Amino acid sequence: MRENKMKFRYISAFNIFAVSVLSVFVMSARNAYAVGGISNSKVFVPSAETVPQKHVEIEPFFSFEFVDDRDNTFRFGGGVRFTVGALKNIELGANVNYLNHENSDLTDQVNDFGDIESGLKYRFLDQSEKYPFSLAYQGGVSFPTSGEDTPWFIEIGGLILTKEFSDQFSIDTDFVFGIVEDDGWNFISNIGFGYYVVPWFQAVIEGAYAYEDLDGVQSKQVFNVTSGFTSPVTDWLTIIIGLTPDLYADNTDKEVIITSAFTFLF
Repeated sequence: MRENKMKFRYISAFNIFAVSVLSVFVMSARNAYAVGGISNSKVFVPSAETVPQKHVEIEPFFSFEFVDDRDNTFRFGGGVRFTVGALKNIELGANVNYLNHENSDLTDQVNDFGDIESGLKYRFLDQSEKYPFSLAYQGGVSFPTSGEDTPWFIEIGGLILTKEFSDQFSIDTDFVFGIVEDDGWNFISNIGFGYYVVPWFQAVIEGAYAYEDLDGVQSKQVFNVTSGFTSPVTDWLTIIIGLTPDLYADNTDKEVIITSAFTFLF
C-alpha cells in the first residue's frame, strides 16, 4: 500500500547511518517479483504493509525488455495483479501474465500466455504499534503455462522489512528462498529507497540480486538496479514507472527493462 506523505520530518544522522549499514548488508538484491500477487510500495520491492481487509488492489502492468545479445531479442509482457485483503494484516493475490511476446533476428515472433504467480503476505510486526520497523512473511507458487519445459517455482518463504524514517523517506527490503522443479533452488533479494519529493511523487532507487541453481545446469546470477517513481495521484490510483538495467549477469544475457503499472484500490 502507498500513502500520501503529508508531513516532512528531519532525518537524524543515526537514521542515515542505519540505512547505510543496511544497504551494504542487503544490496545483493534482485529486481523481480520474487513472490507474485503481493503489494509493494516502490517499483518492484514488496512492502510489509498489506491491503486493508475487505479491500482489493488491481494492478495492470507492462514491461519492455531489450536483451543484450547478438540476435537483438526484444520482449513485451503484459499482466495484471489481483490482491485481496483477506484478514487483518494478511493479503492473498496472484499475477496473471496474459501476454508474453518475443521476437529476434534469429526466430519468428512468439506470442503466448505468461505464467500465473500466486502469493501470500502476513505482517506480524507493525511500526505504527511502536515497533522499530515492520516485518512480514511472504511465500507463493508460480504455475507455468508456457510449455512443458517451463519449471514450477515454489517460494517456500522469506521476510520483508519496512522502515519509515519519516513521512518523506522509507526503505523496504526482502529476501525469499525458493525451490525449482527438478531439484533446483533460487534465492532473490531486493532493497528499495523511496523519497517523497512532494506528497504525490515518490522518487525510487532499488537494487536487486538473484541466484538460481538447477540440477545439472550452470548456475545463474543477476544483479541490477532500478530508478523510477511512484505517483499516488488519488487515494485509489497510483502510477508506477521504472527503468532497470542489469549491471552484472553470469551465465545469462544482460537486459534492460522498462516497466509501468497502474495500481487501483477498491
